[in-house]
This record gives sequence, structure tokens and C-alpha cells, in this order.
Amino acid sequence: MTVVLRPIGMLKDYIGGQKEITVEAGLTIRETMLSINMPPEIAALVLVNDEQQSKDYVLQDGDILRLMAVVGGG
Repeated sequence: MTVVLRPIGMLKDYIGGQKEITVEAGLTIRETMLSINMPPEIAALVLVNDEQQSKDYVLQDGDILRLMAVVGGG
């Protein structure tokens, strides 16, 4: 059971600059982020299958997870 993880922008650095990776289903988004050494608080927007979800959502087989970082400016 796998999930496709597609980080957006600078978050690609956490997966070696790749466009996407596959991760195991059955973990929460927060647990998945920690498993790839990505701090959960860095993601401002979490989409699963193009629907916004909390980081406590348990990933299911076939899900597509997109993560977008907090963007600062001024």
C-alpha cells in the first residue's frame, strides 16, 4: 500500500529535489513527514487527492499527498 508524496517548491529539498516519491500508507500525514525528516510545522497547506486535510489524516492506499510550505515575505 503506497501513497504518492508531491512536495511543492522548497519542500522538494526534503526528498532530494525529486518531483515525487512513494511512501507507505497507514500513517498520518504528520508521521509521514517526520519519517522523511520534514518538520510538520513547515507545511502550511496539505492536500490529499486535491482536498485540504489536517496533518492527522491517515493516508490510504492510492492517495496523492501534496504539501506546500509556509511562505514569508515583507
